[in-house]
Formats: sequence, C-alpha cells, structure tokens
Amino acid sequence: MELVLNNPFRVLGLPATASTRDITKRISDLETFAELGKEKTYLHDFAGLGALDRGLEAVKDAARKIEQAEGRLFHSFFWFRAGDTVDELALDTLAAGNIDEAVELWDRQLGKKGTKKYTWRLNRSVIRLVKAHGQTLNKEEMDEALEDLGFVIDDDLDNSIQEVLAGNESGVNRESVWRRVVDELVVLVQSYSNNPYGKNSVRIVESLWSFPSEAREYASSKILNPLIEEINEAIKVSEDLRANDDLEALKVKNRLDEVEKLVWDLKEILGDDDIRFQTVANAFADEVCSCAVKALNDFKNPKLSMVLIQWAESLPSFSRIKSRIEENKETIQEWVEEDEEDEMFGEIVKKLKVNVYTLTQAANMFEDLRRLLGQVKAKVGGGDKRYLKISSACAHHILGFLIDTVNSAQETFDKSKNLSNLQSTISDSTKLTRKLLLLDLDVETRSRVNKNLETIEGIDTQLTVAMTAKPNQSDSTNNIFDQIPGWVWLAGIVLLISMCSG
Repeated sequence: MELVLNNPFRVLGLPATASTRDITKRISDLETFAELGKEKTYLHDFAGLGALDRGLEAVKDAARKIEQAEGRLFHSFFWFRAGDTVDELALDTLAAGNIDEAVELWDRQLGKKGTKKYTWRLNRSVIRLVKAHGQTLNKEEMDEALEDLGFVIDDDLDNSIQEVLAGNESGVNRESVWRRVVDELVVLVQSYSNNPYGKNSVRIVESLWSFPSEAREYASSKILNPLIEEINEAIKVSEDLRANDDLEALKVKNRLDEVEKLVWDLKEILGDDDIRFQTVANAFADEVCSCAVKALNDFKNPKLSMVLIQWAESLPSFSRIKSRIEENKETIQEWVEEDEEDEMFGEIVKKLKVNVYTLTQAANMFEDLRRLLGQVKAKVGGGDKRYLKISSACAHHILGFLIDTVNSAQETFDKSKNLSNLQSTISDSTKLTRKLLLLDLDVETRSRVNKNLETIEGIDTQLTVAMTAKPNQSDSTNNIFDQIPGWVWLAGIVLLISMCSG
C-alpha cells in the first residue's frame, strides 16, 4: 500500500491541503535534519500505519512527486485532510493508534442526515485502503474504499483542486488525474497473488461504480483489452495446432480451456449485448467448434468430437456461430450413435457375417453370441430396442442354419439310408433350437423359433420311436420312413422351408 504508507505528504509530515509555502519549508527542514543524521517526528505521522523513512533520498523523492500541480493533486487523494473538527478528532484518534475508532467517527457522521463534508469520505477511503492491505487483500474493505474515493473524484474534484492547489488548475489535466488514480488502483489489486477480483483484477470494474463513467470505461479497457488479446492469442495457437494435425493437443482441447474463464469474466463484466464481448466470444466458440469438426473429419474420432462440440455449445455464442455449432452437433451426434452401435454391436455383427458349416460350429457360435449379448444387455438393459433387434438377428442366423441342416439331412438320408446320422443330426438340431429360446427375442422371432422347434421336436420324437422299433423290423424293411407317418415328415420339411424363407 505504497500510495498511502509512503505517501509524499506522510513523508513530509503534512496534510494533503498544506500550502506551497508550508511544503517548501518542510522539505528544507527535513533535508537539513537528514543531512545532520537527526530524526524528526510530527503529530500526524500515524506510527500505527507502519515504519516511515525520512532519510535524505526519501525526502527528495517525496518533494519530486508533488513538485508539479498534477502530481500533488493525485497524491492528495491517498492522504488525509483536516476539513473540520470531525476530521481533526478522528485524525487525533488515529494518531493515538485507534484505527477502528477513527473509522467509526467518520461512519457516524456520514450516516447522519444533512450536509456531509467530502473530506469525511476521502479520509475514510484512505484508512480503509490501509485496512484492506495485508498478506491477502480484504475485498470488503477495498470495495468500501473505492466507493468513497469514487464519489470524491466524481463529485468533489473542484473542491479538491480548490483546497489542495488553492484553486490554481494550471498544469492540471483532470482526465490524466483520474486515469492515474485508476492505473494505480489496478496495479495495487493486481499485485496480490490471491486476487479476490479474479485473474487480472477483472471484477474491480464492478467496484468502481461510484467513479465517473469515463473512469469506469477506461478501467474496463485497461483490464479487459489484455484479456481479449490473451483469448485471441490462444485461438491463434489452436489454429496452428489444427493446421499441424496435432491429435494429442486436440485431446486436451488445444489448451483453449486455459483461457475459458476469461471468456466468462468478460461476459460478467461486459454483458451479452456488448459488441466487444460478442466478437471475442464468437471467435472462441467458433474455434472450439472447428476443433470438433477436425476431430470428426480428419481423425475419425466421434467421441472426442462430441466432447468438443458440447463444450462449444455450452460457451456463449451469437447469431451465425451459434447456428453453426447447433448444426454441427446434429451431424456429430449421428456419427456418435453409429460409433456407439459399432462399439457395442460390432463384434456381434462380425460373427453374424460368418458362414456356419457344422452343428458344432453353430453351437460354439451360439455360446459366443450369448456371451456378447449378455455384455450388451448389462449396458443398455433388456428393453433396449437395438439390443432386442440384434439378439433376434442372432436367433434368425442360427435358426436358418438349423433349418438348412434338417432339410439337408433328409436329402442325405434318402441316398445313404444312414439312420444313426439322421437321428444324431435331428437331435442336435433340436437341442440347439431349444437353446435359441434362452435369448431375448421379439415377438415375431420367438414365434418363428417355437414353430420350428415344434416341428423339429416332432421329427426327433418319430426318429426315436423308429430307432427303437428298428431291431424288431423284418430284414426287408430298411426305410425309416416306413415307421414315420408321411404327413408328419412332409409337414415338418415344408414348415421349415417356409419359415426360413419367410
């Protein structure tokens, strides 16, 4: 808090309203004391504010700072003025080391109705600046100090010029004075690592509400322009990373997230209607959208693309850019859904493309498909339409092979008359068809499996009867179909074929 603790008026031991003559004389006296190595103290040194250097160099530096009228007026805003008896009493209390009591005196006077002395506000702002200072910045005290100081600069600048400069405004640029005040305040709050006003002190603009509107706009530009520049630089870095096809950088958002908070800070300070904010916000969101498109088109990574486009959608954006983000999200969503289905059902689809040639292969395939379907069900639930569709497709695939196998077995038996082979094939086909009902199936598929199972089971039963009766047959009877009613066999075969083709 150098503005107060090493204020040139404090070094000289004078009030901010001291005359030029008093200032000149005090400088001369202190230089003499300093050269003689003697220390000099004054009533309003306010030892409670901290150590005070009155060495020769410190005195000369103080004299230089208030040599010109503008510098003198500027530093007067950060030191005390004895405007009336209230100020005198409060300053005496402060000199006795009772800081809080002094503040309470000014608080009580400013809380009363009627005319208020502007020096009460100014003096209170100075002591609150001191109270705000510490290892961490006390935002509450700082805000109170800024409020008081803003009112003084906005409403009572004429009074200050009159009392500090005896009304002589020669060499004073009013705009330069309040710009300098704002500059120093911004530098002050930015010096704290744990800045309660946010990165780059962006929120201090809100706390300058009592300052002239021009001062607030100046503070806004001073603080916000570097932030806008930082965001634009981050966008440029991201553009270069995209151009270089850097996938690893894209996975960490091309480091754009490092400046995202600045975008929200700007929104809070400037508001959605501010053209500066709209411009930088659109540029940032558009770059994030471009990263999402890059992830999809060049790297075929729908998941990463969705993460990025959802981020872009969550950012503030306007007009054409907002529409562009929405349109791209729809496209990316379609890719993501396809990618999810690929990931979820891809292994199953691969197996369904494999031709089946033996019952053993079909049985193994069933077990593999059942295991994979179980994994999918655990993720999406048995009621998921996609799951039910793929599970039914698995049943159709194996059932189709079984139908072909049963029909082929008849044709083979007609030629070979090998009853054991036929019975074994039909029996294994029956068992595997029955297992298909263990899968989650839609109504149509379950009906188809049941009907074909009924037919195959019927054939299997007749074959079992025939196999049992065979030893009792005469040697001249070799055809198993002599033991099976013709209508059963023919009905079974016809049904199997029709269901397969249906």
